[in-house]
Amino acid sequence: MYLKVGLIGCANTALKNFIPSIQISDFAKLEFIASRSSTKANEWAKRFHCERFGSYDEIVESDVDIIYMPLPVGLHEEWIIKAARSGKHILCEKSSTSSYESAKKILKVCRENNVRILEAFSYRFHPQHNHVQKLIKNDIGVVKNFVGKFGFSPPSKNNIRWDKKLGGGVLNDAACYPISASRMIFETEPISVFGQLISDDESKVDIKADVFLKFSDEKTAFVSSGFHNYYQSSYEIWGSEGKISTNRAYAVPKDFVTSIYLEKDDTVFETRFPDVNQFELMLKEFCDVIRNEKQNSFNFENDLLNQSKVMEAVRMSSKYNKEVFLSELN
Repeated sequence: MYLKVGLIGCANTALKNFIPSIQISDFAKLEFIASRSSTKANEWAKRFHCERFGSYDEIVESDVDIIYMPLPVGLHEEWIIKAARSGKHILCEKSSTSSYESAKKILKVCRENNVRILEAFSYRFHPQHNHVQKLIKNDIGVVKNFVGKFGFSPPSKNNIRWDKKLGGGVLNDAACYPISASRMIFETEPISVFGQLISDDESKVDIKADVFLKFSDEKTAFVSSGFHNYYQSSYEIWGSEGKISTNRAYAVPKDFVTSIYLEKDDTVFETRFPDVNQFELMLKEFCDVIRNEKQNSFNFENDLLNQSKVMEAVRMSSKYNKEVFLSELN
């Protein structure tokens, strides 16, 4: 028994990750493609052998079970709420919201309509991170800090990342990943954050983000992202007896072999992970949870809410140039 999945928004990430994953799955089927352009929706439907296509409103009114939503961040709240009220489960691309208030509003509607929502941080489903957690518990002693980096060269000028109204900027697009990873690795939420966002003069979107996070037990994290950087997609964890590092942590292509490095006693040990499709693993867990075939590996809704809270604290910290305690946000 497969679940019927609809795509709302013909985005590049759907071409890169979603379409290839659902085409090879035996647990879900692409049943509807929606676009603001009827021509584009028709073209994609023919290209990917999908029988139904139409507008955003039409997919919300359809009988699909799940809507995958790679829309710009600024459009998420409107269409998540419409999808939830029509009884659709939602797999929403990161960042799911542009504010903590928006996240609370979204989750309230999802709860009221008994639908699940998952923020699509597919990196979390790659098996390399479970290995990292085992190394943390067994090999590096007392964990001191986390350093995460995710940055790349500037997107083209017509890219939505440059559109402030649509939720563009490096915080929503890239820095969100190592922020999420620090929370995942420490298995807790930060106590406070201090963030600095540097904006582009023309577009006014943030193009550089540096964030310092304080956790309990004197743990700290530093996150750096930018639109004008040599490509980095990594994190390191420093302990009292060793260090763990990654070579590709977040955007991992399905044919990419990743490595985890344990540095201990002046020796580096490498563990290689065969290529996996992390997006497919995410999609399968989401479908299995909806069909009550397994429990979620983490609480999807709580994670979305807590992530949005940290992101809001970063924005506040940068705006007022001060340390912001998460307890200040209600």
